Amino acid sequence: MQHPTATGPWPELIMRSFLIAGTSALAPEKPVYGPWNRLLNTMFPPDTMFEVVPQVPPVTFREAVDFVVFFLIYVEATPVFIVEVKPPDELRPASRRREADEQLRLRLGDLLFDAKIPVLHGISAFGSKMAFYKLTRDTLRLEPSRIAPELDKLTDIAPRAWWAYDVLEEEGAQKFRKVVEEVKEMCGHCSF
Repeated sequence: MQHPTATGPWPELIMRSFLIAGTSALAPEKPVYGPWNRLLNTMFPPDTMFEVVPQVPPVTFREAVDFVVFFLIYVEATPVFIVEVKPPDELRPASRRREADEQLRLRLGDLLFDAKIPVLHGISAFGSKMAFYKLTRDTLRLEPSRIAPELDKLTDIAPRAWWAYDVLEEEGAQKFRKVVEEVKEMCGHCSF
């Protein structure tokens, strides 16, 4: 079987993994997790202090059609970074973005009190499209700021523009690397 090839900001194996996932005939939600797992294990290698742990929330926290996988990066038993991954076709509906935003905000809040680093970073990803979140422990400030819904009209409280970065494009890859390096630097200054 001949696989497509791709060039971009990552090694060919990672780029090809994302490309194959985007063109797979399998169920659309299944292939996208593999490339993210590969990328995160490249950025946080298993022979370092970091451990990449995939988690699927219990069914009671989501509808069966709203399938999500969180990749939590731990140092020992302490969370230091989180990536929420959803299928790329779910980016278009505003309701799916709203759910993703709420799920990541809740998860960051749950993890904050176990965190030892001053800032807990999170990424919400629909396929390769990313929105970046940042929760500061001391102030409890979470960015991006929440958009309040208006009572008398529909409000896009998780605008598509938040997912403007693509991990497969140079600008998105650079932003992703910058966040990872910040996480690693904070971890280097903490005792776990």
